[in-house]
Amino acid sequence: MVVLVAGEALPERNSLVYQAWGEVPFSYFQDHENLNESSFLDLKVNKWEVNAEWSRKSEDEPWIRIEILRGGAVAEYLAAQGFLLVVGVGEALLSIEMDDGGGEIDEILLAHLVSVFMPGNRVFQWRDELSEIDGEYISRFPAREAVLEQLRRC
Repeated sequence: MVVLVAGEALPERNSLVYQAWGEVPFSYFQDHENLNESSFLDLKVNKWEVNAEWSRKSEDEPWIRIEILRGGAVAEYLAAQGFLLVVGVGEALLSIEMDDGGGEIDEILLAHLVSVFMPGNRVFQWRDELSEIDGEYISRFPAREAVLEQLRRC
């Protein structure tokens, strides 16, 4: 989850993808053309377009969903999830989740996507408990260029 500071605008979809993953083929669904007016964005890297060998693997290409919650929806979501997290007035919440079925490379792609939101915002992960993460957590993952090379090699 990412708590966006009040008044913070989301980057445009193409900018978001480029910052996270570089020049990769991707698919998306969102409910409004402008991300700042959307309530969700579903993304995935089309690995098979980078290297056809990916299509032969049994591993799925999981979608990453970004739920964009604002106003009263933030408190409702936190209460429904049982999270004791204080979100200030005017702050928005991004709930970022990946479908089941992904592999290690998908976890890295998710981490790179989350890293785009880290500067100036609070970022939390849920793994048995809610904990705040920072740039040090993200720095454990390979750099974006190494991930792109791994996608090319399959």
